[in-house]
Amino acid sequence: MSIMRITVRTFQNNQHAEMFIAMSQKIMEDALKDKFKINFTMIQNRTSKNQVTAIWKYDNEQHLKEVRSYLSKHNSIPNSLSPKEVVFSGDVILDHVS
Repeated sequence: MSIMRITVRTFQNNQHAEMFIAMSQKIMEDALKDKFKINFTMIQNRTSKNQVTAIWKYDNEQHLKEVRSYLSKHNSIPNSLSPKEVVFSGDVILDHVS
Protein backbone atom coordinates (compact mmCIF):
# COMPACT_ATOMS: atom_id res chain seq x y z
CA MET A 1 0.00 0.00 0.00
CA SER A 2 1.39 3.39 -0.95
CA ILE A 3 1.88 6.23 1.50
CA MET A 4 1.16 9.93 0.96
CA ARG A 5 2.86 12.68 2.95
CA ILE A 6 2.00 16.36 2.62
CA THR A 7 4.21 18.99 4.23
CA VAL A 8 3.16 22.63 4.35
CA ARG A 9 6.06 24.96 5.13
CA THR A 10 5.59 28.62 5.95
CA PHE A 11 8.84 30.55 5.71
CA GLN A 12 9.72 33.87 7.32
CA ASN A 13 9.74 35.58 3.93
CA ASN A 14 9.45 34.99 0.17
CA GLN A 15 13.24 34.85 -0.30
CA HIS A 16 13.55 31.92 2.13
CA ALA A 17 10.79 30.10 0.26
CA GLU A 18 12.52 30.73 -3.08
CA MET A 19 15.82 29.45 -1.66
CA PHE A 20 14.08 26.28 -0.42
CA ILE A 21 12.48 25.74 -3.83
CA ALA A 22 15.83 26.18 -5.62
CA MET A 23 17.56 23.71 -3.28
CA SER A 24 14.70 21.23 -3.67
CA GLN A 25 14.97 21.48 -7.44
CA LYS A 26 18.70 20.71 -7.23
CA ILE A 27 18.03 17.64 -5.06
CA MET A 28 15.37 16.46 -7.53
CA GLU A 29 17.77 16.89 -10.47
CA ASP A 30 20.46 14.94 -8.58
CA ALA A 31 17.98 12.16 -7.82
CA LEU A 32 17.07 11.92 -11.50
CA LYS A 33 20.78 11.72 -12.45
CA ASP A 34 21.26 9.02 -9.82
CA LYS A 35 18.19 7.20 -11.21
CA PHE A 36 16.75 7.34 -7.70
CA LYS A 37 12.98 6.93 -7.64
CA ILE A 38 11.15 9.89 -6.13
CA ASN A 39 7.55 10.92 -6.61
CA PHE A 40 6.72 14.38 -5.39
CA THR A 41 5.00 17.60 -6.33
CA MET A 42 5.84 21.01 -4.93
CA ILE A 43 3.51 23.98 -5.05
CA GLN A 44 3.87 27.58 -3.95
CA ASN A 45 0.87 29.48 -2.64
CA ARG A 46 -0.17 32.12 -5.19
CA THR A 47 -1.04 34.80 -2.65
CA SER A 48 1.37 33.89 0.19
CA LYS A 49 4.60 33.22 -1.70
CA ASN A 50 6.34 32.28 1.58
CA GLN A 51 4.18 29.13 1.83
CA VAL A 52 5.41 25.99 0.04
CA THR A 53 3.65 22.64 0.03
CA ALA A 54 5.35 19.35 -0.87
CA ILE A 55 3.28 16.28 -1.73
CA TRP A 56 5.22 13.03 -1.55
CA LYS A 57 4.06 9.59 -2.61
CA TYR A 58 5.94 6.46 -1.54
CA ASP A 59 5.47 2.89 -2.74
CA ASN A 60 5.63 1.50 0.79
CA GLU A 61 7.34 1.98 4.16
CA GLN A 62 10.71 0.78 2.81
CA HIS A 63 10.58 3.25 -0.07
CA LEU A 64 9.74 6.04 2.40
CA LYS A 65 12.83 5.15 4.47
CA GLU A 66 15.04 5.06 1.36
CA VAL A 67 13.81 8.46 0.16
CA ARG A 68 14.18 10.07 3.58
CA SER A 69 17.71 8.64 3.85
CA TYR A 70 18.59 9.95 0.37
CA LEU A 71 17.23 13.40 1.21
CA SER A 72 19.13 13.60 4.49
CA LYS A 73 22.40 12.84 2.65
CA HIS A 74 21.74 15.42 -0.06
CA ASN A 75 20.09 18.10 2.01
CA SER A 76 21.98 21.39 2.09
CA ILE A 77 19.12 23.47 3.43
CA PRO A 78 20.41 25.71 6.21
CA ASN A 79 18.75 25.52 9.62
CA SER A 80 18.40 29.31 9.52
CA LEU A 81 15.41 28.94 7.19
CA SER A 82 13.50 27.09 9.94
CA PRO A 83 9.98 27.29 8.52
CA LYS A 84 6.86 26.41 10.46
CA GLU A 85 5.82 22.94 9.30
CA VAL A 86 2.51 21.12 9.27
CA VAL A 87 2.67 17.48 8.14
CA PHE A 88 -0.17 15.23 7.02
CA SER A 89 0.61 11.57 6.38
CA GLY A 90 -1.35 8.38 5.75
CA ASP A 91 -1.94 5.29 3.68
CA VAL A 92 -3.44 5.89 0.23
CA ILE A 93 -6.95 4.44 0.17
CA LEU A 94 -8.10 5.67 -3.25
CA ASP A 95 -5.90 6.91 -6.08
CA HIS A 96 -6.96 7.64 -9.63
CA VAL A 97 -5.09 9.18 -12.53
CA SER A 98 -6.71 9.58 -15.92
